[in-house]
Amino acid sequence: MVQADEGMWLLSAPPYKLLETRHKFTLTDEWRTRAMKASVRFNNGGSGGFVSPDGLIVTNHHIGAGSLQKVSPKDKDYLRDGFLAKTRRQELKCPDLELNVLQEILDMTNRVNAAVKPEMAAEQASTAR
Repeated sequence: MVQADEGMWLLSAPPYKLLETRHKFTLTDEWRTRAMKASVRFNNGGSGGFVSPDGLIVTNHHIGAGSLQKVSPKDKDYLRDGFLAKTRRQELKCPDLELNVLQEILDMTNRVNAAVKPEMAAEQASTAR
């Protein structure tokens, strides 16, 4: 069994020393950037990651379930029976599914805090944030 004993962390702030000490793994900026740009978010709330240079994504079953149901013809159930495109031309497009690719992580704390002035009402402060 494998355990993620180092905890959860953002790719913008990895535990370099812990990984080196505990796992003898030297995390490079190149590896970190590559991992970050392989991370994706689906507009239906799920996450995943690129697993090929051609755009193949891995994600959880429930993330693809709705799209499989939408692209299934009336006489087929791709969610239940599966679907295999033998060629790229046979691949199905998922209507209304959007994929966001992480490009960078920025700490916006100071900018957000600077936008809120002491004299602002709660609604104004919320808008400013």
